[in-house]
Amino acid sequence: MGNALSRGYLGFGVAAAMAASLVTAPALAEPTGPEPGTDIIFELGVGGRMAPQYPGADSYMLSPTPIVKLRFLVLPVLGKVSDYREDAGLAIYPTAKFVGERDEAELTGLKKVDWAIELGGGVRYKGDWVEAFAEVRRGFNGHHGVVGEVGVDALARPSDRLLVKFGPRLTFADSEYMSTYFGVTSSEAVASGGKFSAFKAESGIQDVGVQLQLEYEATQDVMLYADAGYRRLLGDAADSPIVKRSGSANQFTAGIGVTYRFSFNVDGK
Repeated sequence: MGNALSRGYLGFGVAAAMAASLVTAPALAEPTGPEPGTDIIFELGVGGRMAPQYPGADSYMLSPTPIVKLRFLVLPVLGKVSDYREDAGLAIYPTAKFVGERDEAELTGLKKVDWAIELGGGVRYKGDWVEAFAEVRRGFNGHHGVVGEVGVDALARPSDRLLVKFGPRLTFADSEYMSTYFGVTSSEAVASGGKFSAFKAESGIQDVGVQLQLEYEATQDVMLYADAGYRRLLGDAADSPIVKRSGSANQFTAGIGVTYRFSFNVDGK
């Protein structure tokens, strides 16, 4: 657990240091919003993320992460949906998460779980000083469960270029997801030689925690992102013999990324 705590403190330290260094950057011109006739604006980029090897693990992995952020969209019925940093109100957006495979030697007797990709969407409400969101994702490949996350952030703007978010998080999952990563069948318990007892993991709250996020506008089109977070497993996730015998209820994450903004006019005019 000591190594995991060190990683977590390091992630928060890197994010805080980045915030301090960016506050002194020169200001950008005031944002002008979408050009007339623009139908779609989105950010596309890549980053790196440190996260547990699999849910409940005490080992960590660093993996590349694609970043896609929908910033502006004109819909036939709903009209304009905008998610600029400066905009208040409701916004919808796509969301994705990568989960590493579970095939550790210390988990002998348990089934291998392939890597998974979770795809879904979210809705966000942004005010001047606070932001709240809710997301739902479905897993593909390694698991086929449904995972949801809700959170509320306090917003701070130390400079025109830098936006800082910090607040609590709550994650919940259905029984398909929970049984995949935290359940132990009777046959697996026997195959493990008694190391892991049979355990049925039900749907419910998976974890609670906090998240720090930084968004830095390097240019009108280039955005830099950094984040660090801590989650504490609860309920069946924390009670799982997999976590108690070979994992940790303390889960840390940290990531950085860069995106470029694209804008399109659908009809080409």
